[in-house]
Amino acid sequence: PPIENCSNGIDDDCNMLSDAADPWCAALCPGSAHIDAPGGRYTTALVPHVYQGTCGGAGAEAYFDFVLTSAQDVFLTTHEMNGVNTVLYVRSMTCTGTQVAMGCNNDADGLVTSTLRLNLAAGRYMVFVDSVGGVSSGTAVLDAYFSTPGLVTDRCGRPGFIAAGTTSLSGNIIGYSNDYTSVGCNGGREDRVFYFYLPTARAVTFDGCHPIDTFDQSAYLRSVCSDGTAGGQVTCNDDDACGGSPAFCDSGQYNSGFTTTIGPGLFYFISDGWGFYGNGCDTIGAYTYAITGL
Repeated sequence: PPIENCSNGIDDDCNMLSDAADPWCAALCPGSAHIDAPGGRYTTALVPHVYQGTCGGAGAEAYFDFVLTSAQDVFLTTHEMNGVNTVLYVRSMTCTGTQVAMGCNNDADGLVTSTLRLNLAAGRYMVFVDSVGGVSSGTAVLDAYFSTPGLVTDRCGRPGFIAAGTTSLSGNIIGYSNDYTSVGCNGGREDRVFYFYLPTARAVTFDGCHPIDTFDQSAYLRSVCSDGTAGGQVTCNDDDACGGSPAFCDSGQYNSGFTTTIGPGLFYFISDGWGFYGNGCDTIGAYTYAITGL
């Protein structure tokens, strides 16, 4: 039978009990918000302090839960909670279950907010968005993504971090998987996923035009990593960022880049390949993006 949905008034798992009357639901933290795969951005109210992780968390808190049907890479972060000093931890199965290995973080990526990068077995998990002592109320914002285990930057469940002040990003999409595509700028080849945080609004540039090469790039930016719709995409570019109309592959005019004004908040940059043969260019290969604004 399917897993019980704890808020729809239906006996989903066919055990003659529904919602709070079902032991599956009763074991959740009160008011827990459920996260469905592949994840996204979730918001709920902080409630008075009850629980604490091994790395802290004596302030107001919020609860989330998710179920994995197979082993997955799991990425959890509170970086969207600007100004709130958070503590993030994960427990197995129930609200009072065992904290998972490496499953507690207090401050990450040079910020007072928190991040966890985990590989978890199939099962149910509770996520606690906690805060340091003195925080009594507010709103919890959690980015949570689950994906097939892979290399760092391969998917949303294991993105790479771009630190503040970074001025260059180089790599190669060869050996990675093809998971995402843009809206309006192609991107049907292997791709790599990165995230960065902006404390204030500013113009940000990812310029893939230098050095000139034969790789036909596609570059795009998302506010929600798993959201492939126009609503989740901030901007994208295919070819025309380097000046002039695409001509020869070695002209650099098939390289991609963009400048956009964004922030504050958490964003996901995806380096992709165009995905279609026919222009004679390489659809996979190495990239170098000059970055300003971080």
